[in-house]
Amino acid sequence: MSKQYNADVAIVGAGPVGSYLAWKLADIGLKIVVVDAQPLDQIGQSIEIFHMDVIRFDEFGIPHPQGKELLHREDSFRQWFPDLSSFYTVDYPFYVLHMPSYIQRLHEYCKSAGVTLLEQTPVKQLFFDQGALTGFAGDDFEVHAKLVVDASGIKAAVRTHLPDSFGVENTAVPPEQTFFCCLELRDDLPDDCPKGNNGYAHAPVFWNRSYGDGAVLGVIMPGSIDLAWQVHTAWREASFGSPGTLVATKEGCAPYRRPPYSLVGNGFLGVGDAVYQNKAFSGEGVTSAYTACAIAADVIRQAVANQDCSREALWQYNSRYFHGQGASFAGTMAFFPMLSGLPMDDLNYLYKNGIFYNPKDMETLNREYELVFDEPAWDAVRAKLLQGMSAKQFSLESIGTLEKAHQASLWIKQHYLEYPDTPDGWDEWAATARQFWGY
Repeated sequence: MSKQYNADVAIVGAGPVGSYLAWKLADIGLKIVVVDAQPLDQIGQSIEIFHMDVIRFDEFGIPHPQGKELLHREDSFRQWFPDLSSFYTVDYPFYVLHMPSYIQRLHEYCKSAGVTLLEQTPVKQLFFDQGALTGFAGDDFEVHAKLVVDASGIKAAVRTHLPDSFGVENTAVPPEQTFFCCLELRDDLPDDCPKGNNGYAHAPVFWNRSYGDGAVLGVIMPGSIDLAWQVHTAWREASFGSPGTLVATKEGCAPYRRPPYSLVGNGFLGVGDAVYQNKAFSGEGVTSAYTACAIAADVIRQAVANQDCSREALWQYNSRYFHGQGASFAGTMAFFPMLSGLPMDDLNYLYKNGIFYNPKDMETLNREYELVFDEPAWDAVRAKLLQGMSAKQFSLESIGTLEKAHQASLWIKQHYLEYPDTPDGWDEWAATARQFWGY
């Protein structure tokens, strides 16, 4: 016989995003049930090591890490030029964390706030009543709630099973819009290996610190996990051989896709990787999802208090998100893929002359999630590009590419800033956005 649970809000996904939102909602007095398909103590093991900006802990009201959860605090990182001739040092502090331990800490906060956490409970059926999502069930459980939140990550266990008529895109993210992450954890490294944390502009790869004096060698790229491992192996062997001792391999994936045009429906709300709220310049998603969670918690509180979790009542989550971080990410997503696709010689010119890629810009990207170029700033960029072309160090074709990217970035950001405050006019807004993105 199925166990039955009733809640104000039911959250699918007990990872770093679902657990955080559950904790914050329970702290304001809501009855919360969280389910996850995995055992709770195994969540986060697939990647194991990740980093979070130091400033985000105070921003989102999370106590700073300590003990076994905290591997290192880093105050800077190196960003290497494409030709590897030199690097910029970017002063920006972040923590290197053990992800399972971080998630387990959030689980403890949830339990202390009264959240019901259910493990090994995959969702297999959704419940609807008069067009509204009212809960879900698995093999031996049912959860009924005023609102269902999908925080289940890239699989989007709820969103991808919503009916076509629901008003929320139910598309699964395709492989070409998925960032596959492959990691090698290595120890006993030779003295001539890179130190600290290093990003490389010529490829989507990095060499960062892991446990003790060990390192994590990683690659992040679209297509498939097999392709990502091929690129990883080729890069590591060409650059470093097989340094030290291979301790472990880890792999995972995250979406790199513009978010659905609506994040809410009747009785439904999405957060995190389930609705592609990842940083548009790196693909990471934990702290950017927390920005969305802060908005969602406020909107959910009001909706539950008013006993109205309809699409209209939840719409503020859409408009507030897309008027802020969503607009920034849209502009960045229109710009950076075209920038990173430039020829190697042109990328070297940008790095060596501090255009886009300089310590201030890299800090701004991490802190503000975007680079803003008003007309005077873009005029200065254009002048440097033309100077490079005159010196035969930068191509006319790449100037055209960057001009096009800049204009596209400005246009799509403005379009998101005009996201409708109510569902009225949304169909027209979404149709225009769809023409821009092409899907």
